[in-house]
Amino acid sequence: MPAVTLGRSPAVRPAAHRALAARDRLLAGYPHWEAWRQQARGAKSKAVARLDDLLDELEQAVTAWGGRVLRARDAAQARQLILDVAREHRVKTVVKAKSMTTEEIGLNPALAAAGLQVMETDLGEFIVQLAGHPPAHLTAPALHLNRHQIADLFTAHLGLRSPAEPEALARLATTYIQPHFFEAQMGITGVNFATPEGTLVLLENESNLRFTATLPKVHLALMGLEKIIPHLSGLEFMLRLLPASATGQRLTALVHFIQGLKIQPRGNQIFYLVILDNGRRRLAADPELAEALYCLRCGACLNVCPIFQVGAAHLYGRVYPGAIGILLAPYLAPVGDICDLCTQCGACQEICPVGIRLADKIRGLRRRSRLFRPLRAVTTATGAVLSQPRWYRALEPAMRGLAGFAARQGWGLPGLPALSPKSFHKRQRGRECGALLGKADQGRSPLPPCQAPRSLASDLTETGRLTAKDNHDADSLTALLAERLREAGSSLAEVKGPAGLARRLAAEAEPLWLEDHPWLHPVAGELAKLGVKHRIAQADWAPLAGTAVTVGLGAIPETGSVLVDSGAGPGAVLGFRAGKQIVLLDRNSSRLSLAQALEYVRRRGPGLVSWLTGPSRTADIEKVLVLGAQGPLNLEIFLYQEEA
Repeated sequence: MPAVTLGRSPAVRPAAHRALAARDRLLAGYPHWEAWRQQARGAKSKAVARLDDLLDELEQAVTAWGGRVLRARDAAQARQLILDVAREHRVKTVVKAKSMTTEEIGLNPALAAAGLQVMETDLGEFIVQLAGHPPAHLTAPALHLNRHQIADLFTAHLGLRSPAEPEALARLATTYIQPHFFEAQMGITGVNFATPEGTLVLLENESNLRFTATLPKVHLALMGLEKIIPHLSGLEFMLRLLPASATGQRLTALVHFIQGLKIQPRGNQIFYLVILDNGRRRLAADPELAEALYCLRCGACLNVCPIFQVGAAHLYGRVYPGAIGILLAPYLAPVGDICDLCTQCGACQEICPVGIRLADKIRGLRRRSRLFRPLRAVTTATGAVLSQPRWYRALEPAMRGLAGFAARQGWGLPGLPALSPKSFHKRQRGRECGALLGKADQGRSPLPPCQAPRSLASDLTETGRLTAKDNHDADSLTALLAERLREAGSSLAEVKGPAGLARRLAAEAEPLWLEDHPWLHPVAGELAKLGVKHRIAQADWAPLAGTAVTVGLGAIPETGSVLVDSGAGPGAVLGFRAGKQIVLLDRNSSRLSLAQALEYVRRRGPGLVSWLTGPSRTADIEKVLVLGAQGPLNLEIFLYQEEA
């Protein structure tokens, strides 16, 4: 594979633009976006103000359901705690889901130095692990590599050849990674949100996190203390904001809610939660910068940043890049000052889903920065020159010559556009301004006056009005569910009775596996009458299935999501090891709002509930979507009526 110059990658800008385009398409249909932003910001603000109380409640709740909570003041202590857990349980092999917090503490090198074998299972993280690179992006670690470089990487490190196409490369990586889930003794994940009720919420797209958190005998989750939110109900807004901002999705393909120990064939899985400080409390105590802890880690501020687009995270030399990384740098170890890596265009502040005043806060940091003392002197002098037109016109040739010399020497940021051969003033002076103003503007309507920012109150009032008005009947909600399922790459059908379901299943790919559920016992009998081979998952983990049939808990028409109970023994991973998954639903449970679904999860109690929104997927290679990443390629939903 040709050498890759980190911090100078032409693959970054087009990939970032694709991510932004996906976000923009989705937001065009979100009239209440600003109201959701304010709601989420308010929830995060309350959480940061009550960190100690909420974290104490979280620890008590997780301990009550059988987990063990460990607190780490810094990265070194976090690494040691995790190594101690590995030694206690005689762990030799570890699988990891994507977690920027583990990158923050330098976990992988520490585990490797202790003799443990560590396998990253997220496609993007797997690619950069092979390359020996740090992640290029918060949500797309291999953003800086193109498909040809990744194909060369697989050939060099795995000895496997594949066409340089995202789908072929993703399938090859999945085939290589999958056996490691069943060999590992410990799985390590991050946490997206945690609640004082003891619920841990994990979002993913590939379904590798599901394997990592379920199959090994030990599951360890690492979270920064700012991941706590006041209530599970507050997640309603954040679940709309985070996927849309990160990947342009209504919801990630999988959302997992852990509220108790997961059941394995030989007993309950062992669970640890490590809560990391590493400078976060100092940041929370800074009234000017505490709102940096509101960050959802969506990466939208990176995608829109002109500096990030030049060379990705490697340009910053830190785990957290972009505007949010600039605010975190003085507090999250190793502390630093990177506030010069900002153009002050303000795009990051406009795009942030929780309204962090990124550009404003960076300006405040610059006022305190030693780096900017010389620059302030330069900008003061520049301001004096720019205030005198004769001065800057006289100095323009010299400045242009200096800029050209700097470019030839390789100074400054690579990848920036070339300087225009003529200044704007000269270009304008060469035009026939009189003719332009006299003719082209004739008959043109005057520009509208600047509009004041829209009041949040009107959004909230409209939201309430729509909630009252949008009392859809059952048929329209079913139609909406079908539409959202198609949008996410799934489908909806209606089936009546065991015989009808058996006839539908007879045409599905074998091996055919059924969840051990009362609904499916009579179906098994009907399949036997038809001579269709099938198995019911009972004693052990189900092997790879052609088609898996499971029973769901409910559905959310707004997002096209299906709720499944994923923590009950052998059937827990049945649907995640199949080429196709079919989920049966009671029609009456298929009309949940997002708020109702969250309340259902809260009341369900111990265990693991997952929300499925379409087949598993990845866009880690050039932001090109590939369905069936590490889970089913096809997901079908049947509204099932037991009696025909």
